[in-house]
Amino acid sequence: MAILQVEHLSKQYGKGDNLVMAVNDVSFEVQQGEFVAIIGASGSGKSTLLHMLGGVDNPSSGEIIIGGQNISRFSADKLAVFRRRNIGIIYQFYNLIPVLNVRENITLPADLDKRKIDEQYLTELIDTLGLKERVGHLPNQLSGGQQQRVAIGRALFMRPALILADEPTGNLDSKASEEIVRLLRKANEQYGQTIIMVTHDMKIAEYATRIIEFNDGKITADRQNNRVGDSVDAHRQ
Repeated sequence: MAILQVEHLSKQYGKGDNLVMAVNDVSFEVQQGEFVAIIGASGSGKSTLLHMLGGVDNPSSGEIIIGGQNISRFSADKLAVFRRRNIGIIYQFYNLIPVLNVRENITLPADLDKRKIDEQYLTELIDTLGLKERVGHLPNQLSGGQQQRVAIGRALFMRPALILADEPTGNLDSKASEEIVRLLRKANEQYGQTIIMVTHDMKIAEYATRIIEFNDGKITADRQNNRVGDSVDAHRQ
């Protein structure tokens, strides 16, 4: 079942001689439970595409349908609620709340939505993320990799339809990067979470089960990564 349908999506900036088509008439689908990597050079438009999928940026034209709902037609207020309940976003620079500890940052979406905290799931998630000994710590008491683990936990906590990761390893060293992308794979495999990850690094992209190549605002290749297990093993050596 397609959890995401993108139809003739475009985003343009400027006019006339200054017109830039950051995303140019893009269409594709993502099935529930897929782990998709969108790879492209800086300036290719891949992050702009991801921001539109997350309802953070508005398309110039086209449609984005998530779970059967056309979010491109939502009002700003309706979109904000839908995003909080159905989309988890992981940024390169973590975007944690500095005055909240690990637990509070992870549960923030549920708190904002006035939902009861599922303590059993929270405990399981914290254990999976390797943060059991850091629950009471503030972000400035954590390493970069630990902060990104908290960001992943926050994105997963509402069990959203879609997880969007924008260069999630871009601010980390190689060891922490591998740990983070492995956590994303585990979320995909253990929780059946649908993930779309933007990256410029093919080694990171190969942890995904499907790779979309993006260049000059367009999809230039779209393939299944049937050797994902072999790729991951090769990176460990």
